Amino acid sequence: MLRCLVVCFITISMFASKDAYQKSSKPVFFKRFECVGQPIPTVRLVKCNLDSPRHGPQVINIVANVEQPLQKLYVSTNIYVKNRQSLIIVYGTTFEYCEFLMRNESRSNNPVAVLIYNYAKHNFPQVLKPCPIVGCFNVSGLVVDKNLIPPFITPGGYFASQRFHNKRNETVFHYETEFSVATPSIFNKTMSLFTL
Repeated sequence: MLRCLVVCFITISMFASKDAYQKSSKPVFFKRFECVGQPIPTVRLVKCNLDSPRHGPQVINIVANVEQPLQKLYVSTNIYVKNRQSLIIVYGTTFEYCEFLMRNESRSNNPVAVLIYNYAKHNFPQVLKPCPIVGCFNVSGLVVDKNLIPPFITPGGYFASQRFHNKRNETVFHYETEFSVATPSIFNKTMSLFTL
């Protein structure tokens, strides 16, 4: 009986350590991902969730339908490193998306906007539509992997917020996320996000 108990304990500890290894070996892990607030009436948020299956990768699902054209869309992005009880900003910016697409001089004035645009172009190019902004924006089945680690992020815990709003400062779409990173961003090696 004692021998059986010891064998069971060893077997359980082997599986527990294997599971702990699999969780820690993920390059990025989202602790929380949620859409914040209600969008304006002309935008219908169909889906916004993070699926975290026990034995598989995390998956982000976002579907939003912009029913009336938006002539101007402002993008506000902030990434913070979590340090004990405080948040320290790593980088952040606000830029007007339509102007950014049409004018090259606005790109040289805001290098963080270039980073964000190229990050989106690499990970979810289907949402980068020409202006005016209208139609369905679908980012379903986006697997959380090393490609989602933002540029210039080193291992540690982070908080990020991205808000899309119109010229009246009415929220079109807003999400917040807390995540931890185990490996540096793949974009740190190539610096390809600075070129368009």
